[in-house]
Amino acid sequence: MELLDIGRHCANPDCKQLDYLPIKCQYCKKDFCFDHSKPSEHNCSDAPSGDGERVPVCPLCGVPVPIVRGEDPNIKMNGHIAKGCHPPSATNSSKPFNSCSFSRCKERVAIRVVCSGCGKNYCIKHRLEPDHMCDKIKKDIKIKPSDSELVTTPT
Repeated sequence: MELLDIGRHCANPDCKQLDYLPIKCQYCKKDFCFDHSKPSEHNCSDAPSGDGERVPVCPLCGVPVPIVRGEDPNIKMNGHIAKGCHPPSATNSSKPFNSCSFSRCKERVAIRVVCSGCGKNYCIKHRLEPDHMCDKIKKDIKIKPSDSELVTTPT
């Protein structure tokens, strides 16, 4: 049984080890063994200088502002803000997103549980209409006839 086509040789000229799980460099796109997989380990000429590049994020809107190597990030950020940086609009509700709409509950849920009666979001504990005093139930109670109206006199 021959396994000649499986694996890759390390692209480092001093190593050339056959590796069955080679790691591809994100910059030069060559295959390396684990020992030479980091750009600093194989002296990658395509890797960025320094400890890595970071893209500045706008403090107002949270959008990343790309810069060209050698360009001043402050000038680019000022240009972004001058062009009409749109900060996210403030929410109208006082409760955080996906929090239970029951007045005394501070539970936050990962999945929205919306009541079919009032259309509000509730946690598992308050998801049923009687548990959160749903407006639909209050209306149904008012509409129901009283006990005296239910009793009919025989004729």
